[in-house]
Amino acid sequence: MISNFKSFYKKRFAGQIFVIKAGGRVIEDDTARLNLLKNIQELTGDGIKVLLIYGGGNAIDAAIDAEERKPTKIDGRRITSEADIACVKKVLAGDFAFRILETMAKIDLDGYVFNTVPDHWAKYKRRPKQDDVVRFDATIETVHTRYPKAMFNTTQLIIVPCLGMMKQGVTVNVNADNMAVALASGLKAAKLIFLTDVDGVKINNKVASVLTASELEGYIADKTITDGMQVKMENCIHALLSGVKRVHILNGFKKDMLRNEVYTSSGAGTMIVRRAEKQKYEKELKQ
Repeated sequence: MISNFKSFYKKRFAGQIFVIKAGGRVIEDDTARLNLLKNIQELTGDGIKVLLIYGGGNAIDAAIDAEERKPTKIDGRRITSEADIACVKKVLAGDFAFRILETMAKIDLDGYVFNTVPDHWAKYKRRPKQDDVVRFDATIETVHTRYPKAMFNTTQLIIVPCLGMMKQGVTVNVNADNMAVALASGLKAAKLIFLTDVDGVKINNKVASVLTASELEGYIADKTITDGMQVKMENCIHALLSGVKRVHILNGFKKDMLRNEVYTSSGAGTMIVRRAEKQKYEKELKQ
């Protein structure tokens, strides 16, 4: 049996890349943000390279409402107008970025914080007009991983919002989950971790500890998993099929959920893997 799981996983993951996606509510909450960055400090101190991507849906909606306009969404996806992208930049690259930097300063955490994903990291495709509205939201077509990999030679932590910079100097809004999946897939991350406001994936009203991609496909097919969680799980499956080893759904509002997932035998939340990786994980627990 493994006598010290922290030492085991520290050695196992040193030098590898974790991509963490934090929901906007986690970043906005002072306690949750402090706890997240302290956990990341422990990971980076142990040699793990962390790419943190954050969104800010609720705060962006509030910023648009404050201008006496209504956010426009179709099937939950934001339609970002020219006026909207100004609010998105104000929230993500302004307010949230400064909150993150202030917390990093307080705990003496080193790392790079960017206002957008650098333009040379990815190629984007803007979404077509919606009712004659020129859109400032986009999808990621290609990820150029040599650039973030090179940057990880000089730092253990990179933080970016779900904003992209196009070659023309145009800033676009990208769905944060999709951005995390694209970057994690391109980087072949050891872990892709989603920090949400739920404890994990519930199956029959109970949080599942470990699920395989094929099991998820079955639960989606029989409608056990639906709506927003279905979309998130489809993203998780895509990440696994694209080379990410392990995907996790954690509650970002519970203390030390991130470090407990990485450093304890029981983990936390729900881990999603391919069948071969699940067998590998089960062998770890028996060592």
